Amino acid sequence: MLAAALPGCTGIKLGYNNGVDLAVWWLDGYVDLDSTQTRQLREDLVVLQRQHRQQQLPSYAEWLNQAQTLVTGDLAPEQICSMGNQVRGFVDELLLSGESAAATLALSLTPAQLAQLERKYAKNNAEFRKEWLAPEPAEMRAKRYDKALERAEMVYGRVTPAQKALIRQQVEQSSFDPQLLHAERQRRQTDILQTLHQLQRAAPGAADSLQAVRGLLQRATHSPQAAYRSYAAALAQQDCQGMAAVHNSTTAKQREAAVRWLGSYEKSLQELVAQR
Repeated sequence: MLAAALPGCTGIKLGYNNGVDLAVWWLDGYVDLDSTQTRQLREDLVVLQRQHRQQQLPSYAEWLNQAQTLVTGDLAPEQICSMGNQVRGFVDELLLSGESAAATLALSLTPAQLAQLERKYAKNNAEFRKEWLAPEPAEMRAKRYDKALERAEMVYGRVTPAQKALIRQQVEQSSFDPQLLHAERQRRQTDILQTLHQLQRAAPGAADSLQAVRGLLQRATHSPQAAYRSYAAALAQQDCQGMAAVHNSTTAKQREAAVRWLGSYEKSLQELVAQR
């Protein structure tokens, strides 16, 4: 996620090394943490980050190393989907390692903080509707095209007019549905609020609270809604096909740029691991 959000390798390292502060700041914006919660959360996240740096970052670096070899040749959609599944596996592993810290924080939240969280969700939903549901379909497709083009040029450098046309065609044909995404976002938010309220009322033991948080995280990453799972799977397959088509249209020079881009992130992760 950092690789997608930050502009360069220096940003990756800076963001990761300040990850605890950033996470505390982000969560404080949702629930207005008190001093005790902030201190406990910071302690838990320091431990989690130390474990992540030693145990998981090397796997990320290895993935990037393997990806550099793959992008020198043509790619089948199945290969891209497999790479994506590996990344989702990294996310699941990270969430699993953070269950204890999440349960500790969840049990400490007050009714006022849950009310704050609900207001924050309402604000986020209003912003999502304004950005993705209010615009006309043509405007939304133009926005998605601009984002897709930006990502392609970040990896491959300048793309050709024919490649731009290919990217635009994929956006036009995409089954992306912001209404379904919005509904799933709201489902997750409702699930989170209901689970937190239940934990507050029941005051469960450590094992029960951990199980409740584990279930919540699993439902957040693997929707219980069959219709949404089918939609997400079909969209992922479509995206894999589109990415393969763009990649297979690239020149040797563009693939060299992709190798350098991936290699720069691998080097950054290796440097982060070495900072133990």
